[in-house]
Amino acid sequence: MKKKVLAITAILLLVGSQSAEAVTKVTVENSKKISAKNGLVTFKVSNLPKSNGIYISQCMAIKEGEVKPPACNPAKTSKLWISDVPADIAMGAKSSKSKLTMKVDKYFTKGDCVHTKCIFYITNDHNAPTDRSEDQAIQFKFSGINLF
Repeated sequence: MKKKVLAITAILLLVGSQSAEAVTKVTVENSKKISAKNGLVTFKVSNLPKSNGIYISQCMAIKEGEVKPPACNPAKTSKLWISDVPADIAMGAKSSKSKLTMKVDKYFTKGDCVHTKCIFYITNDHNAPTDRSEDQAIQFKFSGINLF
């Protein structure tokens, strides 16, 4: 009986770890030196899912033991919807082949990216809301501000 439980546990861990690895590659071109004046960030995205897109949001860093950020910037300029699905592009998504820029803020409602750590939080879009396989967190900081 113990061997069966161990075997099932090992299989579940293996399956869980494989599905947790994001397929989409998101690169932040200036993640270590974002201008504190204009807050513009440029992204490159490759290997998007075929049937859905991704969201990128400016958020507070995920706390240990948590799976989602405690707060994200509510400003529309601090969010991106990226998809290569034609229907999504017709509804306002940006193609992965287009210029992808976002404006991030030093401070936002329930957020402080000067005195604490902030991230770009990547998730699958509304076409795959329960699929966590694309979840990623990329830390960033503003240039000239070195508090952590």
